[in-house]
Amino acid sequence: MANSTSESLYLLSIELASAPSSLRAVLELGRDDVEHWLKRAKAAGAPLAIVCGPDSVDLYSSEAGRRAAFKPLLESLWALGRNLDGFERIRTREACGRAARHRTLSQALLDLFQLASSTADRSRAETELGAPYSTRASRQIEAMSAERIMEEEVTAFRVAAANDEAARSSVPAPRESLPPYSAHEPSSCVRMRVAPFSMVPVSKRHSG
Repeated sequence: MANSTSESLYLLSIELASAPSSLRAVLELGRDDVEHWLKRAKAAGAPLAIVCGPDSVDLYSSEAGRRAAFKPLLESLWALGRNLDGFERIRTREACGRAARHRTLSQALLDLFQLASSTADRSRAETELGAPYSTRASRQIEAMSAERIMEEEVTAFRVAAANDEAARSSVPAPRESLPPYSAHEPSSCVRMRVAPFSMVPVSKRHSG
């Protein structure tokens, strides 16, 4: 996808396996929590994906956007859990590039994340939507430009997905997956050209 590769992906994983139940209740994110932090990251122009598993909370962003995406959420969790038993034993794990990609994200989720990331990158580069000096009128105009960018990225994403699907469907099926010939199918033959047959004994052909 344009302007985005797996090398820009960044992961911060909060390990919860060893956390006491009281601490897990604070650090685990519910649906409303996830929606809140996603909206906040969107407002900051930072890509963010949150994957909540049984033993970890995984935060994904880009190299450029990770500080804006992660910092408010981590500060909130620190304020909520710092006085609880076991908080000092909580460990985090960081990875970037391909290591982050293979941690949790499926290919479909990765593609969608890259779509969001490239849209955010283009919006920051091509608009002044988040500029501190912008006025309400200018923000409305810039929002229209951001919507155009999103439509272009989504269209490109759908075209690429359709091309990938077409390429996969054009690949012939493996030979072992083909069913055997049925009784009503006509037989076939292969014609081969060979040297003319000779009735002369081999001994006389060599002696001549």
